[in-house]
Amino acid sequence: MDYHIRTSAVDDYEKIFIINIEQTIKRMVNNKFLLKKDYFELSISFYEDFLITIRIENGIITELNKNSYESFIPDSFLINFSNVEWLPPRLNRYKNLGLGRFRNEIKESLKDGKIITNNNNAFWQDYNITLKIDQNIHLADVVY
Repeated sequence: MDYHIRTSAVDDYEKIFIINIEQTIKRMVNNKFLLKKDYFELSISFYEDFLITIRIENGIITELNKNSYESFIPDSFLINFSNVEWLPPRLNRYKNLGLGRFRNEIKESLKDGKIITNNNNAFWQDYNITLKIDQNIHLADVVY
């Protein structure tokens, strides 16, 4: 059956399960990928097909946003990264397979927690590579 749902039913559902929803949101905070801004922090959680940016102000989660990997790992970043001459052999192979495969390798490392934040940059532990995150919360360049 294909039921339609009124907004009031969604509101009722939220009231019934609010504690579970709040606990789920708290568990989404990724302390390994936490960016510190002047008046807030941003936690980014990485899922299979998307990522969630969580804004935290004074210990209070104030906002959640869904984003794409294509936005977080833009082509311009991949092109900059591809131009690095001292890439490890594995990354060189992915670079030569095209931007999509290269992005997917980074995506998988983000999901697996192999890329963490360090001084508001991303640090790829497997390769000892630091990646710059710009003010728009996108990977921007390799830090030398």
